[in-house]
Amino acid sequence: MSTKLIKFVAAGDNHGDKCDPSSKAALLAYCKEYQPDIRIHLGDCFDLRALRKGVGATDKEAKESMENDINEGCKFLEDYKPHVYLLGNHEARLDAYINNCTDAMKADKAADMKAAIMRAARKAGARTILPYHAERGIYQLGRISFAHGYAHGANAVAQQGQHYASAGGGFVCGHIHRLEMASLQKWGGGAAYSAGCLCYKDMGYNEHRLGSAKWGSGFAAGWVKGDQWKIWLVHPVSDNEWVWNTQIKVWKP
Repeated sequence: MSTKLIKFVAAGDNHGDKCDPSSKAALLAYCKEYQPDIRIHLGDCFDLRALRKGVGATDKEAKESMENDINEGCKFLEDYKPHVYLLGNHEARLDAYINNCTDAMKADKAADMKAAIMRAARKAGARTILPYHAERGIYQLGRISFAHGYAHGANAVAQQGQHYASAGGGFVCGHIHRLEMASLQKWGGGAAYSAGCLCYKDMGYNEHRLGSAKWGSGFAAGWVKGDQWKIWLVHPVSDNEWVWNTQIKVWKP
């Protein structure tokens, strides 16, 4: 008996009110054409920059309302309708704030925000919500592992692929905002992919970071069928054009 071919799309790093509308539109258009069986959100659906580690009381970010950020992130979940939601390090800022805040009223407000995010995710269709955790935050689909991402250096994609991909398997992450593929030097082989981002490249806080020049708009898609799998990256080839394939044909000689 043949195993069913399961199509997927994996996208993330839209960062709430920092989401790039054209990238979001491309993702939704692709999903409409490709009709994935599983939609995965790779995390950082919200930016929560006011809770960034190291932000000072005099910083502009500390004084910004997070209401629009939360609303836009929830709207993204509503439109994308992910079946799987992997919480990222930006969502984890809420947990860190709740756990460390010495002001009960502020901690309660943050807890309410976290609850609103969880309600929005479940309402959008997320049946699997995993924490930002290097062990418990990994989603497995066939021989492909998915994670928000727990490394950010030059070798982050290969490093995580070596750790999370099974022999001959694949790995997909977000977090580093790069479009990248790495062949894995391990027994059985394999490949790891970074799915790019759906946010603006100018995030304010990154204006002095050379690494942001490597950021790329896009997302990952593919399929699994038993032990077989395929991953590809979907991205613009110019400022205004995205080129993609959405048809899968199985041919045998």
